[in-house]
Amino acid sequence: MSRLLSVAAVFGLLLALTTTGAADEKKKKKKDKGKAPEAGALFTKLDTNGDGKLSKDEFNAFKGVGKKADAGKEPKGFASTRDDWFVKLDANKDQSLTKDEFGKLKQVMVDSPAKKKKKADK
Repeated sequence: MSRLLSVAAVFGLLLALTTTGAADEKKKKKKDKGKAPEAGALFTKLDTNGDGKLSKDEFNAFKGVGKKADAGKEPKGFASTRDDWFVKLDANKDQSLTKDEFGKLKQVMVDSPAKKKKKADK
């Protein structure tokens, strides 16, 4: 009898830990869903020919990050902003971006005139 109770207690404990772990994983997925993708993962996704560089055409496939980008809709004026980013990121002016150059995208986005204008309007 005591052996049966012990087995039941262990089983109950394992079941509780499993559901807690699943709930934690679900929360983490939900939290990560709102985050922007890591620069390296985004670079790999945009590098469609796999040559380790982003051409201007490959970079132009970048529609931004967020719900509008996921829907394929490009915000108004984003094309010219994206062109400015490409010029700023292309440090060696070879008309392509390496992974290191692309890794500076976040900084270039923060320093973009459109972001500064929005802050000034507030």
